[in-house]
Amino acid sequence: MLLVVLATGCSVWRPLPGAGLARPASEPLDHARVFLRDGTEHELVDARVSPDSIIGFRRTGLTRFAVARSLVISVDAPEPDGERTFFLGALVPVSLAVVYVATIFALLAGTND
Repeated sequence: MLLVVLATGCSVWRPLPGAGLARPASEPLDHARVFLRDGTEHELVDARVSPDSIIGFRRTGLTRFAVARSLVISVDAPEPDGERTFFLGALVPVSLAVVYVATIFALLAGTND
């Protein structure tokens, strides 16, 4: 169980800074949420932010999607959330310690009968 918690970790969606969209070089992103001026939102995998467009695969159906950056309001990308991951990782050993102590008390109470 501890390995599952540590392997997955926690992440949150955070907007790329405005300067991040202005970089001249192409920037790959594993996952991205693109918000367009018309109010639509697209979640992309294997996305790439280039100087003139954002290209990737839609999560639904894995169809190719491309949009001009002039039509984009913002782009969000998942980032690791160290604080949540730490607390979740600390919760598992504490829970196991509580179960261990409760088991010891239950065994000791059973031998006194």
